[in-house]
Amino acid sequence: MRILVALSRFPWPLEKGDKLRAFHQIKGLSRNNQIHLICLSNEEVSSASLKELDFCDSIHIIPHGKWRRYWNLFRGMFNRIPFQVNYFRSRRMKERIKKVIREEEIDVVVVQLIRLGLNLPLRSFSEREPSWFLDYMDCFSMGMENRISKSRWPVKPIVRIETQRLKKYEKQIAARFDEYSIISERDADGLADNLRELVHILPNGVSEHFFSLPAVIPAKRYDLIFFGNMGYQPNVESAVYLVDEVMPLLKKLGVEAKLCIAGARPAKSIKAFSNSQIEITGYVDDIRQYVLASHLAVAPVIGGQGLQNKLIESMALGIPTLTTPYSHQALGGRIGKDIVVCEDPASFAQKIKYYLEHKDEAEIIGKAGRRFVERNYRWDVKNRQLEEILLHIA
Repeated sequence: MRILVALSRFPWPLEKGDKLRAFHQIKGLSRNNQIHLICLSNEEVSSASLKELDFCDSIHIIPHGKWRRYWNLFRGMFNRIPFQVNYFRSRRMKERIKKVIREEEIDVVVVQLIRLGLNLPLRSFSEREPSWFLDYMDCFSMGMENRISKSRWPVKPIVRIETQRLKKYEKQIAARFDEYSIISERDADGLADNLRELVHILPNGVSEHFFSLPAVIPAKRYDLIFFGNMGYQPNVESAVYLVDEVMPLLKKLGVEAKLCIAGARPAKSIKAFSNSQIEITGYVDDIRQYVLASHLAVAPVIGGQGLQNKLIESMALGIPTLTTPYSHQALGGRIGKDIVVCEDPASFAQKIKYYLEHKDEAEIIGKAGRRFVERNYRWDVKNRQLEEILLHIA
């Protein structure tokens, strides 16, 4: 197949969930298909970053400058389209998509996220019209709705408006596509009923990089690790929950735990946690070195959508992983055998203490978690499913 992939960001480096998903899907599809990538970018893409995508047959990067983004948001005040869809609006991207479809005789156009909705050319329904596939990835309206109660004036009214706009747009844009995918059952449940029945559940996978351990395994120097994109608000909220609510309870239980918070773009509130017991790393080249240097991985995720990559990555490395029922719902796995689920801060503190003191039991959970991820979350398997769907509609 000749596949055109349209993205709102260049998929490298892999410090955000949408980039990680796009990169591995494109890489997997490129083995048997031609891939033509079109994406927006807020900044110049380096030659080193371009080289990471050298399996693409062509790459088209559309500059999307700051003033254009601000102007788009201003225009969004006068229409009923979600602000984030307005934000990524680009006439140049729309024209480039039309051109590549025509010149490369594209069979399928894969669009990641509804935020590119205004950048899609009208369908001609001619003989050479490609099929169209939308990866919702997450249910944005559900995630935005969850933010209403946490927002304050003057942001709260805007969040409420955006929630309503997203709900309508997620349903409206579906008419533009032939097939759809989403990461988890929970996100699918947030879509309109008619879409829920049609959307394919296509979770993320784990790179083989996480199944192949480094030649030298680092010594344990942290009791706990929490990692991810530390500029992403749900991750910030989870880190605050961990430091402000779980750690004090852990201390009362007599455990002075050493915590590592690792990941790109740490917010100011995250950087402020840095002390002798809490290390804030910022971006790291190989997160495996930090996860493997930890006794337990903790992911007290209380917001955000989709499947948490941090869970399947730490489990793939064989590190015992603790999370919330919220995240476990998307992941699956046997509670207490493949993964540890904690209901509240007290539960986190008690179970962290227990597994730090019972390392043999923690090791059993780590090994079982690794086997669970090996069976259920390999990118090769997920990409074969995606390719079958695309072949069907092409």
